[in-house]
Amino acid sequence: MKQLPADTVRLLSSSQVITSVVNVMKELLENSLDAGASSIDVKLDNYGLDRIEVRDNGQGIKAADTSVMAVRHYTSKISSHEDLEHLETYGFRGEALGSICAVAEVAVTTKTVTDDVSIQYTLNFTGEIVSQKPSHLGQGKTHSLAPILYLQLCYLACVVFHSFFRNCLQE
Repeated sequence: MKQLPADTVRLLSSSQVITSVVNVMKELLENSLDAGASSIDVKLDNYGLDRIEVRDNGQGIKAADTSVMAVRHYTSKISSHEDLEHLETYGFRGEALGSICAVAEVAVTTKTVTDDVSIQYTLNFTGEIVSQKPSHLGQGKTHSLAPILYLQLCYLACVVFHSFFRNCLQE
């Protein structure tokens, strides 16, 4: 036996959260609603297989939080398991954006009410910021994802993996 490379583990574990374009949309829309958005615009190129963009007018992400906004298991929703009893949001685990980064190229543009200008952050497959630049967008947050080919491959790998184990269990 040998240990899987970290990239493979990240991709396989992300496929448990993100299995389709529908899952991506669900996670991003819930993220917008949790941020208090009253307006959400969605753009899909080729049904979301080539590009997904979700723009909202919610609270945006505080500058102090941007360095960990897509790092797995970082969340602004809970501090401990006791908080689960009083949860009033859709998302809370700190999994969605980090998992999306593992299967797509991700850029997040964000501006809070106290920020002078919005900033576009480009994230790598581990959710770390690799570049940032000023943007013209207003308050809120925009997620831009491309290409989702990684997502299709991840989904295919999960289906094959699941079928293989189901067949092994039946034998």
